Amino acid sequence: MNLPPIPEQYRTSGRIVGEVKPLVQAAVKPGVTFLEVCDLVRAEVESRGGRLAFPTGIGVNQVTAHYAPQDGNESVFKEDDLVKVDFGVHVDGYVTDTSVSVTYNPDYNLLLEATQKALETAISTARKETRTGEIGRAIHREAARFGFKTIENLTGHTVDRYAVHAGKSIPNLYMPGMQNLKKGDIFAIEPFLTLGSAAGYVVDTPSVTIFSLVARKKTGVAELDSFAEIVWGERKTLPFTPRWYAGEFGRERVQELVKRLVAKKILRAYPTLVEASGSPVAQFEHTMALEDGGIVVLT
Repeated sequence: MNLPPIPEQYRTSGRIVGEVKPLVQAAVKPGVTFLEVCDLVRAEVESRGGRLAFPTGIGVNQVTAHYAPQDGNESVFKEDDLVKVDFGVHVDGYVTDTSVSVTYNPDYNLLLEATQKALETAISTARKETRTGEIGRAIHREAARFGFKTIENLTGHTVDRYAVHAGKSIPNLYMPGMQNLKKGDIFAIEPFLTLGSAAGYVVDTPSVTIFSLVARKKTGVAELDSFAEIVWGERKTLPFTPRWYAGEFGRERVQELVKRLVAKKILRAYPTLVEASGSPVAQFEHTMALEDGGIVVLT
């Protein structure tokens, strides 16, 4: 039985990602601030009719995921850094997700090459193999061929409307008993590779800069309910960062509102993740669709 075509908004979202990605890669240079890259991503996405699916993540060296710089952050990229930029676009809630790694340090060139090769191998495997554990096996084997490890507790994922992580995972090593991909699935594959001497997994840090709305219920506190409704109106359940609301509410007040809503389990917090042994991590990512005719890379 033929499936209905995937919503055109996925293709539009993926096209925007594909157009913005090389601009992001070119923008990451020594001396450029983290916030300048985040602002560039947002401006370029919105100028093409898209919206950010989640706050642009900046991961430098061992910082691996879920870090969005806040107002006043003056951090700049350095010559020796390995930089990951993770961003996504949604069009009417239909999400595509990507990431790129950039370095000016030749010591990391092989790590970036291996990570790109792992992504290419994973996509080739997904064209003939719907078992996500086998896709993970292919990623792990390619990393090992270069002498590197994968990050064992980070995965790719299916996406859905207003959902960046929609239930199925695509691991970065072999795992038995995983759900199979099926026709109609939209999913992101994202190998994370690190040094062969590294721990090979990520841990939470106290830093939290990304949140999402998980429950749309009243707290009985007017300012909390008002803020939650603003987030719902703009984001639904897609992640956000307090920086986006600092202009309207003030930096300190928005942080306090977010903290209180997390305590009431209205918001979910995503701690910044770092490689456990402090080793650098590289990441590349594409979002694709499994259609009747096979895999179509959207980004």
